[in-house]
Amino acid sequence: VYKRQVRITAPADMIVAATGELKNPLTALTLTQRTRLADATVADKPVFIVTPEEAKSNQANAKTSDRSLTKTWEFTATSVRDFAFAASRKFIWDAVGHNIGGRPVMAMSYYPIEAEPLWSQYSTACITHTLDVYSRFTFDYPYPVAISVNGPVFGMEYPMICFNGPRPEPDGTYSKATKYALISVIIHEVGHNWFPMIVNSDERRWSWMDEGLNTFLQYLAEQEWEADYPSQRGEPANIAAFMRSNDQRPIMTQSESLLQFGNVAYGKPATALNILRETILGRELFDFAFKEYARRWRFKRPMPEDFFRTIEDASGVDLDWFWRGWFYSTDHVDVAIKNVQLYQIDTDD
Repeated sequence: VYKRQVRITAPADMIVAATGELKNPLTALTLTQRTRLADATVADKPVFIVTPEEAKSNQANAKTSDRSLTKTWEFTATSVRDFAFAASRKFIWDAVGHNIGGRPVMAMSYYPIEAEPLWSQYSTACITHTLDVYSRFTFDYPYPVAISVNGPVFGMEYPMICFNGPRPEPDGTYSKATKYALISVIIHEVGHNWFPMIVNSDERRWSWMDEGLNTFLQYLAEQEWEADYPSQRGEPANIAAFMRSNDQRPIMTQSESLLQFGNVAYGKPATALNILRETILGRELFDFAFKEYARRWRFKRPMPEDFFRTIEDASGVDLDWFWRGWFYSTDHVDVAIKNVQLYQIDTDD
């Protein structure tokens, strides 16, 4: 357990979000913002800490604001392996307190007016949903905050904070595809807090250990979001065409040598775990074993064999054949009935 402390000095009209817990709200926030944040901790739904109207006003006044005026934001974080922050005078900020294992977690979203009305409806709700589902299948989320920021990339993760790209059209309308893209990417990027931020696998070497495991849990969270959720990865039917192709590499290929990175590092391992859960071990035994892996290796550095051995150890089932077929090879099932012969025992009667 170790603590990181960061101080960020920014123009006074900017809002700053970062890995960690804000330690100087008296100097970083206004009285109104502090009051709203206190209300949000016990609210049933997200509360605007900075409203859309205030964000638009901050943006409109940007050219006339005194750039010599600054504020320093101080954040502390315990047991994190990385750090990220975002700062903007355009930010709308909403937040809600969420109970995880009897401990409050502040779920918060930061986004400009261009992200509305999509983000205020879904972003923070996706965070709390992810905290619930992932905590149930692994271990309780251990950090004090979980943040989603509308950023310049489709999705990128850091401890306690992630950046997600989908926005509505300029007129505020959005398609079902955009809506589900936002929900899925927030679940996925918030989910990376577990893999690899806490279960600290070597993602540069074995991408499937963070992307594949996370995509599997993302699939479970999506299916719990609503019935018939259009999950892109996890369903066996969605990976079948790739599995029939010749242009493959085994999952157990180091990341820089992978072809079709999305299929091999994300889709195929997520499907493998879904099949292991649904048809081989059964949900109860698989869930126990997977939870044991997450619990046993949190804040440690597991390798692939640690995952395989832990699942076998916790389930009590020899799965060597499964790991060999799904993770170590690309062999297809080559079994056929060529002929049938009937034999009967002569009873000599």
